[in-house]
Amino acid sequence: MRIGVMMFSTLVPLQLPSRMQTHLWYMLPNEVKSESLLKHYTQLLSQSEKDSISGMQSDELKKKNALLARTLVRTTIARYHTNNKDNTLVDPRSLKFKKNVYACGITVNAPVGIDVEDKTRKTRHDALSLSKRFYSSREVKFLSSIADAEAQRKEFIKLWTLKEAYVKALGKGFSASPFDTFSIIRSESGSYNLNGKAEERWKFRLLELAASSHYAAICIGGEDEEQEEAMNVIVHRTIPFVEDELISDWKLL
Repeated sequence: MRIGVMMFSTLVPLQLPSRMQTHLWYMLPNEVKSESLLKHYTQLLSQSEKDSISGMQSDELKKKNALLARTLVRTTIARYHTNNKDNTLVDPRSLKFKKNVYACGITVNAPVGIDVEDKTRKTRHDALSLSKRFYSSREVKFLSSIADAEAQRKEFIKLWTLKEAYVKALGKGFSASPFDTFSIIRSESGSYNLNGKAEERWKFRLLELAASSHYAAICIGGEDEEQEEAMNVIVHRTIPFVEDELISDWKLL
């Protein structure tokens, strides 16, 4: 009898992003099917993380997604975090953090928020009804101007993704920064701005990840409110310890 053994690659050290550059890493849960790989990921977690996942009152898919979220953060940070003595990568198991995420962004000396949403996601209620409940009056007015229901739904999801990225960049949750207390407006040039003011210190980018049918929003805080420099985004898809891919077929929205 032959027993297949999965070989795991090592994480490659990377240089930190330059100023006003963001590295976006994401992984697709349905691409991770190997039980041995999932077991390897579990070994990266702290005991409290393992207990948290095993104690989740949910189905196995949600537990798997929680495991992948933790793995993504640990392995992504480890790529950029080397030991000072011999310039080798730190062990991903040594990292400590609190929150689950489904995408990970790396910036230098600037707060960053990342959110990824399925652009095909269906909602229980129509987009306009939901916007009146959660969004600002300016955003509701914008969505009301869109006659086509499907186009309206897509714009609703785009705004949700951008808003999630912003509150994550603030380091707050939905309850601390309700979505109806601020507006994200698309300018005539096509860029997204907080409260419609281009001079705000927060920079936004909205991407369409063609291979995964998802929208990805990035919000980064600039050091200077007057700066005009645009944000440069580099996108990576990963299956940690198996495969990394530099994504070039994403679209800036």
